[in-house]
Formats: sequence, C-alpha cells, structure tokens
Amino acid sequence: MTALRLLPELEDALRSIPGVRAVSVVTGPNAEPIEVHVLATTAKPAKQIVRDVQSLAMASYGMALDHRIVSVVQLGDEPEVATIGTAAALTPAMAPRPSLTSITVHSRDGEVEISVALTIDGTVFTGTATGPGSPAHRARIVAEASLRAVDDLLGLPSHVDSAALIPCADRLVALVVITLSIPRVGEQVMCGSALVRGDDEDAVARAVLAAINRRLAG
Repeated sequence: MTALRLLPELEDALRSIPGVRAVSVVTGPNAEPIEVHVLATTAKPAKQIVRDVQSLAMASYGMALDHRIVSVVQLGDEPEVATIGTAAALTPAMAPRPSLTSITVHSRDGEVEISVALTIDGTVFTGTATGPGSPAHRARIVAEASLRAVDDLLGLPSHVDSAALIPCADRLVALVVITLSIPRVGEQVMCGSALVRGDDEDAVARAVLAAINRRLAG
C-alpha cells in the first residue's frame, strides 16, 4: 500500500494538543490513517498523549484511531534520543556504541537496494534491505538495512514498525519505531529520532542507532 498524507487538517488539529510539537499522519489511498507519528515534550506521559490524539480525532473528525498506530517520541534534554513502551536502562557513559560508516544505494528496475555499514570497537557490521524505489518507501528501507546491520549484536528478533521524516518547525526529524521480541518478557517498543542535517538517509540510520543504543549497551 502506498503511504500518503491526505489529512493535513487532522495534522493541524493534533498539533494544537498541549505538549505536541509536530505530527505526521500517514494514510492509505482511502484517506484512512494507518500511522500517526507525534513529536512531543515530556510534560505528559506518552500514553496520555496517545489518548489525547484518539479523543481529538474522534470528537472532531469521527475517527476511531487504534492506539497501536500512534507513535510518540518525547524530546527532553536529549533531543535525538527518546524511547516509548518499556524503556531499557540508561546507557553507561563509557559503553561502546555503533557509529555510522557508510550508506550505499543501488537502484535497478524500479527497486532500490540499500546497504548500511556500522562500526563498533573497530568491527564493521553491514545490513542490506530492498524495496520499491519510490521516495515514499526510502526511509523504511534505510531503517530496515540499519537494523539488519546490528542483528548479531542485538541477538533478538526485531522489525521496523515505521520510519518517517516529520516536519518540525523549519527542520525535518527522522523518526523510527522498532519492536524487539524478548523471550519470557514480550515485545519491547523503542523509538529513535535524529535531525536531518542535509541527508535524509543518514538521519534515518542515526535514528535507528538512537533507538537501539541503550539496548546494545546492555
């Protein structure tokens, strides 16, 4: 299904919720929301923001939004890292973290193959993902490739729930939501964000690292 943004009026309304900084509503061709990405302050719990989003959508537009399609990233003193769900413990200050080495893009026959290389403690890890070549799918493919690069480090089944570029004031923010499946615990949902500093793909890869760095540090 092609990802579209056909509800700008709903996005504008959701931005009026106290504590919400930016909103991106992704829809299907029928204009039904399939993903709602919210960038917010830490003034209220993420669950309360989700409820506020659901209430406003229902009261103003008659839309019953499933809470599972609403992703909230809360930015406090560290604007490029945020987590939702059951957050992992804080990263030790000296724990090694992956650094982004390169992103390679190959396009052919309407599809794109993206490879992301990461380095940690001198070792290079590479992940690759493929998908439709249209710009609407690029962020998710980059996120998938970045996540595959750290499969061995995570040691857990993982997948990308969503990846998007969200306007915030006069800037763009890359927002990625990832789910890990942890034995005997269940799913852990993690969010990462990164400011776009000239290259969209670079920002998406950094957002993936922002989401998983705490987990990798154990």
